[in-house]
Amino acid sequence: MAKGNTKKTGSFAGKSNELGHGGRAAQLKAKGVPGGVIGEIARKKQAAPGQKNYHGSRKGKK
Repeated sequence: MAKGNTKKTGSFAGKSNELGHGGRAAQLKAKGVPGGVIGEIARKKQAAPGQKNYHGSRKGKK
């Protein structure tokens, strides 16, 4: 897979491509990239759960 070929604007599979919203990970998953590699990329970009760029669901939080 060539470096930097994920779409960074708009959306993919109903998820925003903005950093930490899941769209970029969805693109990689659709291309067959293993989950461990996707997680490593997310951690590098500080977009994994608990990090500053993570913008996941707020379900169950008040």
